[in-house]
Amino acid sequence: MKFSVLVIAIAAMVAAPALADDHAWEFRLGVTAHDLSDHVEDGPNITVGLVGPEIESLSFLLTPRPYLYGSFNTNGLTNFGGAGLEWDFPITESVSFQPAFGLSYNDGVTDIDRNAPPSDPNRIRLATTRSLMGEHILFHTTLALNLELSPSMTVAAYYEHISHGQILGSGRNQALDNAGIRFGYRFGAR
Repeated sequence: MKFSVLVIAIAAMVAAPALADDHAWEFRLGVTAHDLSDHVEDGPNITVGLVGPEIESLSFLLTPRPYLYGSFNTNGLTNFGGAGLEWDFPITESVSFQPAFGLSYNDGVTDIDRNAPPSDPNRIRLATTRSLMGEHILFHTTLALNLELSPSMTVAAYYEHISHGQILGSGRNQALDNAGIRFGYRFGAR
């Protein structure tokens, strides 16, 4: 959790001067249902994010926007923060599809002690109450359906998945699947 808070604090400091520019930076606040696939961990997550303006120099990648993100579990279980790229594909004048891809760091349990006997209480507790992430550095993938309420206000329903995909690690990979709603406020929107 300390890492997630640090990432968000650094992002805010880096972004603050740019917020005064005439760019549409977007601050997001939301809530997600936590660990939908295995439902080993409980409690909703409170989420915060900051999305920057399109990166014109990455037009060969369909001009993505950079993002910073934090997700904090209300039951003190797995928290994570990440950064990556997000795209915005219009469906109608006010609705768009927003996929995103990046890397995240989580403070969750990577694995249980395989040398502990099966009857070990700590091993049983971790196996039944925590998602075993496999690694602390994981991919972060998001799919969102965004509705523009006004030039400066948005609301979106989204799904996110964090996992190492047997690429950033091997073996244990229970991952996390969350889904929720987020509200956005665009600074400098025209």
